[in-house]
Amino acid sequence: MVSAKPFKNQKYQHIKRECIKKKSLFRDSEFPPEGASLFFSKAAPGDIVWKRPGEIVSNPRFFIDGSKADDLSQGSLGNCWFVAACACIAERKNLLRKIVPDIEEQDWGRGRKYAGIFHFKFWQCGEWVDVVIDDYLPTRQGRLIFMHSKSRNEFWTALLEKAYAKLFGDYESLVAGKAKDAMVDMTGGVAEGIEIKDYNAEEGRKKLFKILRKSKEDKSLMSTSIAATGKEMEEKLACGLVKGHAYSVTDVRKIKLGTGLKSIFSREKIHMIRCRNPWGGIEWKGAWSDGSPEWKKVSDGEKKELGLTCDDNGEFWMSFEDFCQYFTSIDICHIINTSLFSLSKTWKEGKVEGEWKRNRSGGCGNNGTFLENPQFMFEITDTAVEVLVSLEQYDRRREKDQGKSNYTIGVTIMKADLNRKYRMHDRLERIHSGPFSNARNVFVRVSLHPGRYIIIPSTFDPGCYGKYILRMYCSSHLNLRELWLDEPPPPTVCGIPSNLKKRRTCATQVTIVKGEGFPGNDNKGSNMYCKISCEGKAYKTKVCKDTLKPQWNDRATFYRKKPEIDIFIEVWHSSIIKDEFLGECVVPMSENATYRGGNTIRRFDVKTKKNGDGTEKREGYIWLKVLHTNEMDTV
Repeated sequence: MVSAKPFKNQKYQHIKRECIKKKSLFRDSEFPPEGASLFFSKAAPGDIVWKRPGEIVSNPRFFIDGSKADDLSQGSLGNCWFVAACACIAERKNLLRKIVPDIEEQDWGRGRKYAGIFHFKFWQCGEWVDVVIDDYLPTRQGRLIFMHSKSRNEFWTALLEKAYAKLFGDYESLVAGKAKDAMVDMTGGVAEGIEIKDYNAEEGRKKLFKILRKSKEDKSLMSTSIAATGKEMEEKLACGLVKGHAYSVTDVRKIKLGTGLKSIFSREKIHMIRCRNPWGGIEWKGAWSDGSPEWKKVSDGEKKELGLTCDDNGEFWMSFEDFCQYFTSIDICHIINTSLFSLSKTWKEGKVEGEWKRNRSGGCGNNGTFLENPQFMFEITDTAVEVLVSLEQYDRRREKDQGKSNYTIGVTIMKADLNRKYRMHDRLERIHSGPFSNARNVFVRVSLHPGRYIIIPSTFDPGCYGKYILRMYCSSHLNLRELWLDEPPPPTVCGIPSNLKKRRTCATQVTIVKGEGFPGNDNKGSNMYCKISCEGKAYKTKVCKDTLKPQWNDRATFYRKKPEIDIFIEVWHSSIIKDEFLGECVVPMSENATYRGGNTIRRFDVKTKKNGDGTEKREGYIWLKVLHTNEMDTV
């Protein structure tokens, strides 16, 4: 069971016990059955009457034969995005139990103590909250006007919608939204928004189908829609689809074509998508629609095996080609598998909750204040891997009545120093930036090589304050942590600042750019890396494989007590059996005044003591950038 924080400090069990003790039904003062709970921009129509389920039907039930995707009908509120999300979750019992605690208790019937109170759990920017409601529901002429079940005496859908409306202040605040946000709120999953136009070329379409099919295999939740503006909203197209309307994606398949003997030997397949309309009545009328001749191309055995039947519950099949022609965007809620005991692919999670606030809201990389943003460091220790990144801001939907909306947000990933411990004050190589979007969530897939990186979540404009949660997933541990300090703290003794220890007074940055001139081995390259040492500490660059002209572009920053001590750089060949020392160069710090600029690339000889008289022999060259400064908080 998911533990949750009581929303508005209302504790379900305590309130229910008090109601039962007093023999009274709960009336929620925090979300009363009044017009203000319906709309924030206008007065509620006078013909809307709030009624409890027992006043609407004689035998109310929470569920009838469990929850099903076709239970849901939208009603008159423009929240198809929420309805589509609920349809995705309805048949996933393990997910539904996260949202609906005490499922058996929350019902009418023999042996159950009814007190007019229900509760639901939602995930909100890193934590679960438990939302308590009474069961007064808005009706017109004795019928529910918003989301409801097809069976008049089933009420789980209407009660769930009411709890979600309370979370954001009123029902009107649920008008217009993204299905992925609702799916995340009901699962704690990770949202990804896809624009189909970004996958236009043939290879792009193949990649998109692969993403959708793999997501479905991983039991992710998906919804899709057709973009619409202004008067186009809810416009019905000739093909039967509706603009601006959210459809849940219920299946992604490769279907084998052919009937009779041909179906046994046929290799011809068609990519297919199955969608569901939460309204239930309006469906696709094109190829592969209900009763269309295309179904004759599929054997009865194939239909039965894959469950490819046409029905009247709002579900319909269409080819992936038609899907991409009509639909414009896809929302995915990934249910990331982080279990230690699983036969399927598992991910390691790095998660931090943060806040953009004064002096920590520098905007995107176009701004000179960019590096004032929160900075987080992580490490990739394996070979090149895929990393999933999710940045979720605190949902400002609840502030709609104040005219507020979500910020435009994004993430930037930069290479970090080999030994970075403190906040960065200059920019290294940018690995990824964006996408910046005013959506509640942004999602990134990026492939990274071994190394240390800085990730910066930011708003597009500086000075935007609010909470966020940053989540990252990788096949290995990322060791994600925030960088707080600008420079090393003063020395301490037993935690107390002390002058007995010598403090660091300056900093030296060394960037190992590239190498050249190293002897080959039968015209083959070398797997080369460097070790850089300063004041007793050493760090290794990445290995550049099968080359005699390595491009490292790795940097180390040393905060120093003894600025006169030289820095040593060794060049090595990496081997499975034993690494081979190739040579060494020295950065003479007696010349530290010449390193003040730091932008000039200098060539240094790499030498070994191989001559018979003990003199050094040059083995190659490396190019370095060296910056020395007494202002430690600038590097």
